[in-house]
Amino acid sequence: MQKVIVTGANGFVGYWLIKELMKHSIKVIAIVKDTNEKIDMLTSLSGVSIVYCNLSNMINLDTIIPDRGFDAFYHLAWISAGGSGRADYNLQLMNAKYACDAVIVAKKLNCKKILVAGTITEKIASQTLVLPVKSNNIIYGIAKHTTHCMLEILTNRLNLEFVWMQFSNLYGPYSINGNIVGYTIKEILEGRNAIFGTAQQPYDLLYIEDLVYAAYLLGEKDVKRTCYYLGSGNPKILKDYLIRIGELCGNPDAIKIGARADDGLKYDLEWFDASALIEDTGYMPRISFDQGVLNTINCCLLYTSDAADD
Repeated sequence: MQKVIVTGANGFVGYWLIKELMKHSIKVIAIVKDTNEKIDMLTSLSGVSIVYCNLSNMINLDTIIPDRGFDAFYHLAWISAGGSGRADYNLQLMNAKYACDAVIVAKKLNCKKILVAGTITEKIASQTLVLPVKSNNIIYGIAKHTTHCMLEILTNRLNLEFVWMQFSNLYGPYSINGNIVGYTIKEILEGRNAIFGTAQQPYDLLYIEDLVYAAYLLGEKDVKRTCYYLGSGNPKILKDYLIRIGELCGNPDAIKIGARADDGLKYDLEWFDASALIEDTGYMPRISFDQGVLNTINCCLLYTSDAADD
């Protein structure tokens, strides 16, 4: 790849993906919502061109970017991928439309391939009709699954190469509120207990640098499937992950398993099979879980220190 477009460029995944692309001397056009967004970390990277375009105007991106013939279009932008907005049906339905708009404009920009951020959460969507208790957050997973289905049809109609990147449960520096690792570390470092249900379900925690390396490979390689799960290749029982995080934080007693009710969602070990990704791209994780957690702890401590100095 020589030049690509990345939407959601100033988000957690976007920033780390662009850092990975920079390692390979790839020219990046970074799409950011508007001039009110914080982009300090992006502007510190060389070879990145910032273009402002709200998702609501995504369909007109081709009128803002004069260049054509991109190797890949990474569509990462998604309003309210975390927090209470996951339960907002209006936002989540609009995200599906914006993803379709991204496909249309990728074709107009003569992109060879579009790669879109999915999530393992979409696997839960099929359980909605049979669960006795229906969590509002499932709306997010349903919207992702619906988007996946629509993009399969749309990209096929447009004869545009498509890869749906089904993300695992991510963690790493600069994201301490939107994932289970960040939550656990933050609670312990601030002197509180980290509270969980029985935590007996299979889980797969993936360090952000490994995720974006996999995303890079999917853009670089001629792959033969339209959907890949991006994971560690070594899933574990969630309880084992949590206990290890407590040990690495120096306070395993702060991990309280079974202290709250489970949400009723069932996870299947087969969901976390990364063999297709490994087979088709040669991907292998490069950062161990322990090292990834320690990197994240150090980032949290740095933020705490900086805040205290302000």
